[in-house]
Amino acid sequence: MKLHSNISIAECRTRLGSATDLGGMALSWDAEGPGAVVGEFRGQAFRLHTRKYYQNAFAPFFYGRLSTADKGADLEGRFRMHPFARLFLVFWFALLMVFAVAPLIVPAAKHAASGLNRNWYYAGLGILALLGVAFVLIGKWLGGGEQQVIHGFLKSTLDANDE
Repeated sequence: MKLHSNISIAECRTRLGSATDLGGMALSWDAEGPGAVVGEFRGQAFRLHTRKYYQNAFAPFFYGRLSTADKGADLEGRFRMHPFARLFLVFWFALLMVFAVAPLIVPAAKHAASGLNRNWYYAGLGILALLGVAFVLIGKWLGGGEQQVIHGFLKSTLDANDE
């Protein structure tokens, strides 16, 4: 997403800082409740998400950066999952791959001690893979309107237009 504002980077940063709840640590009593935008800032880069009274690790976060433009400032960014949620998914699917490939590489004993045949084993892995995909889809569905809320927040706070 790209936005352009006719105000300076310093003013954009000031407006964003004053209009957001700072990570729930400071000024959280001023937040409007669910739907209020929470922000974290590091120089010209920032991360925004909406306040929720439920846990949703797969909800979208907006990662943006301000840069100087001819007249004013440009904001460029995109929506992604939180880094820990992405890391969780990498481990989830990597372990599924390890458990799927391991029986093909390491030959099983003639009579398995558990009595579980490979069809059931792979069916279980398939269910875990579907569960991993379901985590992401349900999280995105729960956070469905958050992208529009943050986009509208940025446009109104920075008096910006889409590029």
